[in-house]
Amino acid sequence: MSSLQDFLDCGFFVIEHNDSILCLICQEKIAVFKEYNIKRHYSTKHATKVDCLMGQVRIDRVNSLKQNISGQQLLFKAANQSSEAATKISVLIAKAIAKRGKPLSDGEFVKDCLGIFTSVACPDKKSMVEKTSHSHQTIARRVDDLASNIQDSLIQRVDACQFYSLGLDESTDVSDTAQLAIFIRGVTKNFYIVEELLDLCPMKGTTTGKDIFSEVKHAFLI
Repeated sequence: MSSLQDFLDCGFFVIEHNDSILCLICQEKIAVFKEYNIKRHYSTKHATKVDCLMGQVRIDRVNSLKQNISGQQLLFKAANQSSEAATKISVLIAKAIAKRGKPLSDGEFVKDCLGIFTSVACPDKKSMVEKTSHSHQTIARRVDDLASNIQDSLIQRVDACQFYSLGLDESTDVSDTAQLAIFIRGVTKNFYIVEELLDLCPMKGTTTGKDIFSEVKHAFLI
């Protein structure tokens, strides 16, 4: 079987791209790297248009198309990086808002502040701030995602424990509602100690032993 470079030298306008063969002209992927497949693709779709290119002109055309592909890759990579950065900023701001118990609607105010800062300190980053979403709904969704991630991580860590013990603490918040804090301490088979707040349960009714047991049971069923 001929090598890929042989096909390039013969001017079939193909390159190796992401573990597949890519046509430089139509940017269509050729499923199987076989001489027959590449020649058939070239002859049926492009031969009538580019067979007239010979010698250095053909080589220059191949190089030009390769540069176009590289430029598109850089553009897509930069766009993806910008989008990922905007999403990361949105998640971190949602985390900060939730951590400090601020209203979810403060996200828009934070975005306005970021816009003022970037317009003065780094105008080239202002477009990134404009792409980020900090609406009430978005912040709420981010907080829910963070909570689900923490819960899943905690469940995995607790499941890995061979033995564990519970600690309970009851206090009253500013609204005079009893809050039951459930702490768990466990040890894995590798003697790694896990200590976490398992749940914080508001107890709006009575706080009898039966009520506390019910809350603890519910925390383990989640």
